[in-house]
Amino acid sequence: MKRYKFRLERLLGLRTAAERERARLFGRAEDAAAIARRVAAASAQLEREAEEQVARALSGAVPAGLAANLGAARDRIAGRHDADQAASCDADRARDAALDDYRAAHRGRRVLERLSEIRREAHQLEQGREERRDMDEIASRVRLEGLRP
Repeated sequence: MKRYKFRLERLLGLRTAAERERARLFGRAEDAAAIARRVAAASAQLEREAEEQVARALSGAVPAGLAANLGAARDRIAGRHDADQAASCDADRARDAALDDYRAAHRGRRVLERLSEIRREAHQLEQGREERRDMDEIASRVRLEGLRP
């Protein structure tokens, strides 16, 4: 009997390569999301410190110009924190999309692998049947030849 060959082997190779690429992209997206979360946490800490500093400074008598400058600096820091939070959310969404892409590529590869396994098992079963038929045929010939004088 001929050797087993999965006709979709090339497609399986392409799907495997696509899955590896999606995994790499997911890793990059995960790294970017982690960095964005750290930046957002740092800007939140900076915003809290700025609020405390402004509150301490404004608790006493302060020239109007200084109060305005402190308020403007606090507003800029708050704006930066908002932008960092938005960037963190965007990075999380990009990571989630990359994870979905990876999962889809993984499922596509697994489908082909499972199909290959099923076909290989069917091939092995048929090969076993053919071998049993051949053995039965040989045994029948030997029996027939053994009965002849």
